[in-house]
Amino acid sequence: MLKAVLTALRIAWPVWVFLALVVAARLAYGLCRWRLISKSGMKNIDAMSGRNFERYLEILFTKLGYRVNRTSYQGDYGADLVVTKDGVKTAIQAKRAKRRIGVKAVQEAVAAKGYYSCDKAMVVTNSFFTHQAATLAHRNRVLLWNRNRLAKAMDSVGGKRVIAQAIAPEEPAPSQPAMFSADVDASPSGAGAVCAICGQRVPEKVRDYCLANERRFSGQILCYRHQRTR
Repeated sequence: MLKAVLTALRIAWPVWVFLALVVAARLAYGLCRWRLISKSGMKNIDAMSGRNFERYLEILFTKLGYRVNRTSYQGDYGADLVVTKDGVKTAIQAKRAKRRIGVKAVQEAVAAKGYYSCDKAMVVTNSFFTHQAATLAHRNRVLLWNRNRLAKAMDSVGGKRVIAQAIAPEEPAPSQPAMFSADVDASPSGAGAVCAICGQRVPEKVRDYCLANERRFSGQILCYRHQRTR
């Protein structure tokens, strides 16, 4: 009996070696993925608000060599960013989420591609996509950046160091007036509008959002932090 078992083990050793290699490869892949996620700063992305995630992507794609424009917070027609590189214009839908992203995000990206006259459409998330979303994206040629693809891009431009720029914008110097920054046009229609309370520079997207909600903000331009007080 023992002899038969030993004989069977000698015959089957290539199978055992193959299985051991498969397990080792899976463990190595998991370790590399964990190290990439940790080094890229993805955990910080998971804790961001949706607005800060959009802001981070604006910085990320700029560092990747794109010219970036942010759309308005309300009525963005399915795109949070419109980026251009090498003459190719892409509408990007940003989705910071804890669950898998479904077909709705892909549909919004397709709509945005047409509305903003873009050549391509993309959905970027810190999560993953459902099978249905991936299928629809493939049929409509929508680019999908899931958690792993985003982490690679983040790591390529400096990882955690870049994240601080999205979640900790510079405060105005103490010597500047509380209402306005000295070198910025503070008029509501100006591209360089500033917060009426702290004087911090605000992106065009924030300015447009405040103007679209004039009654809520009493006609003032407010930064993210002071918008929450209203």
